[in-house]
Amino acid sequence: MARMPLLLLLGCATVPWGTWAFTLAVTQPTGDECTTTVTHNFTGAHVPEAADAGDEDWTTSESAEYSPMLFFGRIEEVGQGSMLIVGSEAFPGTHNEDGSWTFAWEGTNAGADAATHASGYDYSHTYETSATVRVKGSFNNETFAGTYADESTDVDKWEESDTWSDEAAAYAGENGDAPAGSYLVLTDGAGVDYAANNARGAYDCDAAGCTLQVEAACAYAYELAGQLTSFEGNESAWTEDAGQPAGL
Repeated sequence: MARMPLLLLLGCATVPWGTWAFTLAVTQPTGDECTTTVTHNFTGAHVPEAADAGDEDWTTSESAEYSPMLFFGRIEEVGQGSMLIVGSEAFPGTHNEDGSWTFAWEGTNAGADAATHASGYDYSHTYETSATVRVKGSFNNETFAGTYADESTDVDKWEESDTWSDEAAAYAGENGDAPAGSYLVLTDGAGVDYAANNARGAYDCDAAGCTLQVEAACAYAYELAGQLTSFEGNESAWTEDAGQPAGL
């Protein structure tokens, strides 16, 4: 009777309470899972091109296959919602309009540091980081079919004066703190690349201040299947650390 309010809320949806055995089909990364985007206002600078692959007539390939990962998870009723518990991690669940379920958690971190000199030098660095784990799929009686997704994003942004005085240089130095040389290059008349930077006495950017933003994002997704077990209550405690890794 305690579950009746939730059952009424979900209508005819199957409530997947209990201990589940999950198998995760881990695949070899393709190289397309992660991207880096650089935006800036450094005049004439650009992101360096990828290194030359060498002899165009030479072709290499690589492939790998892994046995699936096996682990146990419990789905518990929490108020009028649900929670997927895997080991020491917990993921709140929601029932979607299409009948599927989503269990997810997003962790975030953000911060900033800044420095200013009265003579006209300003510097700031802000960052935002997020990591999301998402399990989404459908339950059909005692089986589950869906996906496991692991996504992360890191955004760093630097803003700095383009030029500054001799007085400020005693503290800020002759070259700025924005790490332009780690991401950007300039190309000289001979076609040779060299690292970009923000020099105190030169106009390096197309505005009064220099800006550099770097966003790195990764997204991995794998097929996930589940089977409801008969373990209940304390009987399922031993499954918390049980399982098998992907591959050997």
